[in-house]
Amino acid sequence: MEYETIIWKSESTSMASAMVGRVMNTLLNARPKKLENAVARLGEAPHNSVEGGSLEESLRFLNKFVKEAVEEKQSLDEVLVPMIENALKFKESKHPTQAMILLNWLFQDEALFTALANDLANIISRREDRYIALGWCRLVRSLVEYENRMA
Repeated sequence: MEYETIIWKSESTSMASAMVGRVMNTLLNARPKKLENAVARLGEAPHNSVEGGSLEESLRFLNKFVKEAVEEKQSLDEVLVPMIENALKFKESKHPTQAMILLNWLFQDEALFTALANDLANIISRREDRYIALGWCRLVRSLVEYENRMA
């Protein structure tokens, strides 16, 4: 009986991880302008609007996932590590990357901002992977530059 419970928890966790992976892939591979438009539409539309494409649905899922992870005090690595990798992929971009657009959107909620900032700091403090450390530096630099451009 206990064995079945462990298997059930494992399947549930892997299903959630797979969904988060698909959502992050969709959002990070979207064209920046389309992602910005989806974020804007999401802000204008009623919360449970039926309309919207896969970007809006992915944004809603991401927001819900991050909020639940914050409430349950879970790590946000599944969200932040793909953003860090995205920062490396587009390191020479003069325009906001998808990661910057997503972080700017998520940072509008103070509770999410605090949790994401803390988890971002935790990632670099672990120093597990040099590639991730380089991406972390690029992402933080891009955040500072993005904030300076917006100010």
